[in-house]
Amino acid sequence: MLRGVSGLVSSQEDKEAAAMLSELEIDSRRILKIILSPFSWPEFVVNDPGRCYFCKKRMYETFLNELGAFDCTVLLDGSNVDDLGSHRPGFRAIHEFSIQTPLLNAGLHKKEIRALAKDFRLSNYAKSSNSCLATRLPEGTLIDKSSLTIIEKGEYFLLDREFSGCRVRPIGKDVVLEFCQRDFDRVFDPHLRTEIRDYFRGLGFVRVLIDLSLRV
Repeated sequence: MLRGVSGLVSSQEDKEAAAMLSELEIDSRRILKIILSPFSWPEFVVNDPGRCYFCKKRMYETFLNELGAFDCTVLLDGSNVDDLGSHRPGFRAIHEFSIQTPLLNAGLHKKEIRALAKDFRLSNYAKSSNSCLATRLPEGTLIDKSSLTIIEKGEYFLLDREFSGCRVRPIGKDVVLEFCQRDFDRVFDPHLRTEIRDYFRGLGFVRVLIDLSLRV
């Protein structure tokens, strides 16, 4: 098994991934940790509409070059049917490198995958969906480590207050916060709202805005 480390996901996500490998009792000797350097990929950091394609392309190229260490020739991707309903440039790289998509090929949706994970007693069956931190930045905004660090801090602050599945999206001096529908009413608790506002102002943002398009 290949495990990529890139700095594009939060340290919390990285810890949870490591914990899942342990839960699955995968022999650590069969896990190859690969350090990726996305901040050095010029076609990625410019953050144009092809960002996800370039990232996936670099990542899969690196992984395929390392497969020989395991006498393996196949890479699997976890895309599912629901992913087809949104614009995902990364699919282009999946097709170009003939990456296998077993969940998609089986016609599985997220709800069905969660149900199967629960049946197999996997601890992450109810985990909120997530994506890399770079997706929080608007197109055309340079992707750098400092920006992603601020996003990670903000999302951890909200997660620590039990806002799972939240998103922190910087837009210049403003920051837009997204919350899941189940948590939205809590945002308007006067004490919690003030705490959230003050925290993000402390990160350097002038306005703290809330997106009314609730996450599922």
